[in-house]
Order: sequence, then C-alpha cells, then structure tokens
Amino acid sequence: MNRPEGRGRPDELIHPLTRLSICGLLAAGAEWVEFSVVRDTVGVSDSVLSKHSRVLEDAGYLEVRKGAVGRRPRTWFRLTPQGRTAFADHLAWLQNLAQAPAQPTPDQPTPDQSAPPLPRRRRNPAGGIAPQEG
Repeated sequence: MNRPEGRGRPDELIHPLTRLSICGLLAAGAEWVEFSVVRDTVGVSDSVLSKHSRVLEDAGYLEVRKGAVGRRPRTWFRLTPQGRTAFADHLAWLQNLAQAPAQPTPDQPTPDQSAPPLPRRRRNPAGGIAPQEG
C-alpha cells in the first residue's frame, strides 16, 4: 500500500475505544502491566478486558504472561513490537485526521457562502414551538 511517510494508517483492530485505551496505556507504561491495573485504568470489567485483550493477542499485538504472586494467579500484558508499530501508525493517522482541514460536503456551505436563513418560529399556545406562517 502506498502512503505518504508519517501519515499513519487506520487499524480496525485498535480503533475501538477500549482497545485504543489498552494500547495507549501499554505503550506509555512499564514493560509489563498487570491485568488489574489495565482493567482499573481503562475502566472496564474483567470480562470486557479479557475479550479485547484476546483480540489484540490473536492479532499479534499483545503478549500475555500468566503467573502467580504468592498463591494468587496474576496476568500481565505488554505490547509486542508489531503492536507498538500498529498503535503508533494508528495514532499518527488519528493525529493527521484531527489536523486535516474540514472539506465541505455538497450540502454544506463553504465559508464564503452564506447558509440559508432558518425559518422563524413562534411559541405554540399548546406548548412547544410551531413554525411561523409566512
């Protein structure tokens, strides 16, 4: 796929807000981040985090390590190099999208065109607003 350097590209696996939040936390944080820290920071339930982390893991974006601290089972996450690259590309695409000038649509006036005036309205005695007759 040809694309200008530095423009990024959208990633449909990362784009949902929960997965974007997981990747953002893992990209900015420590090497390994515990399940409960990700869950609490992202603000989702255990089952939602499990579901979204599985999608990222299956895509090769997330590495999962299971172990125990004392007798308690623990799960840790980290982004893989492929996951870091995909997140960086998606983030660059979002930043580029946010900085792009708005392109008017055919039904949207451009800044040099004036929008048609809104119809004048009067208060309806029965409540609400009714259009004013000509």
